[in-house]
Amino acid sequence: MIWVLFGSFLLLLLIGVPVVLSLGLGCVLAIIVEGNTTLMLVAQRVANAMDSFPLLAVPLFIVLGEIINKGTIGQRIVDFSESIVGSVKGGMAHANVLSSMFFGGISGSATADTAAIGSIMIPAMVRAKYGVEFSAVVTCTSSIIGVIIPPSVNMILYGWISGTSISALFAGGLIPGVMVGLGLMVVSYIVSVKKDYGVKVPFSLQRLRVSFVRAVPVLVLPIIILGGIFLGIFTATESAAIAVVYGLLLMILFYREAKLRDLPRIFHSAIITFGSVLLIIAFASTFGWILTSQQVPQQISQFFITNLPSKNLFLLSTILISLIVGTFLTPASALIILTPILFPVSVGYGIPAVHYGLVLISSLSLGHVTPPVGLTLFLGASIAKVPITQLLKPLLPFFAVLLVAVVLIAFVPNLTLLIPSLFG
Repeated sequence: MIWVLFGSFLLLLLIGVPVVLSLGLGCVLAIIVEGNTTLMLVAQRVANAMDSFPLLAVPLFIVLGEIINKGTIGQRIVDFSESIVGSVKGGMAHANVLSSMFFGGISGSATADTAAIGSIMIPAMVRAKYGVEFSAVVTCTSSIIGVIIPPSVNMILYGWISGTSISALFAGGLIPGVMVGLGLMVVSYIVSVKKDYGVKVPFSLQRLRVSFVRAVPVLVLPIIILGGIFLGIFTATESAAIAVVYGLLLMILFYREAKLRDLPRIFHSAIITFGSVLLIIAFASTFGWILTSQQVPQQISQFFITNLPSKNLFLLSTILISLIVGTFLTPASALIILTPILFPVSVGYGIPAVHYGLVLISSLSLGHVTPPVGLTLFLGASIAKVPITQLLKPLLPFFAVLLVAVVLIAFVPNLTLLIPSLFG
């Protein structure tokens, strides 16, 4: 049954069948071959998987990302970021990264970050005499922060699958997210100095004050989302709902950038985005049930513990597996498939669930910039109007920093566990 499950899934992927159909058909074929289980199980598992209150946070954050993309919220974040770091050598590159950090604290999506920030920053950086490839690469790699810094859609998925506190995962992602951002800024500075990118802009306190006032209503969003969760006022799902309402009020009443008649178009776009994710989640639930019924996680756990007695070797194996899988699956799809398999193994090694979740999420996030799937890489190249092949060489130093950050997250547990422990 397991050979049919994995064999059919991989074969369907190789011949170009979408991930969601590959998962669903693989499950159906495995159950047919096994012969003792009714196919009604697939429908039951699909229905049960989608009937989840914590999972409701995912479409809500996707709607929030669509709301932000439709107005000038992204521009306000960029202007404020530029006023802070624009005077440093390579200032617009630093502003790009800082904008992604702010934006990641709102949308929870790497692709939404690339679309919103990239459409503003890439043309602006090119006009300011930054290389077009450099501009695209900074945008693609900094967008990954949206997956690591809270709120994160991938954290919600991992928490739902593994039963880990989503609030604790959000708290655990704060330090790693900031660390990744600072690392990318260091690389941006070195490259900008070496290639003499950008035009130096003197620091202006007046500009900082004006841009801050314009951005304050937007900057309240992450405070609402994270503050309410960490203080125990509401759950991640409730915070997402409140953030959506606040975002709509900002766009329609405060900034007057949209009208009520624009809402169906916004919701339609969000539904298309989330529909495929929801189906993957639903079929992955059946996939996970089959694995558990055949005791695959237990067997894999026993194999790792017997052959890799050190948990550090297991963490290295997790990073390696994630890098390989991330080349042909999107990070969200890979996370949904790998978590039921690898999470029980991590429990056997005594690795805290929050720590392992951040290791898995951060290492899979590198798949956003690795061909042939690399979503942010393709989106950034499209915005910059350059072929993917032109971005690979300038990408290397940034990818190296991301990889070092993942290794630090894996082997310095306090980076992920300090803040959750402070909040209890």
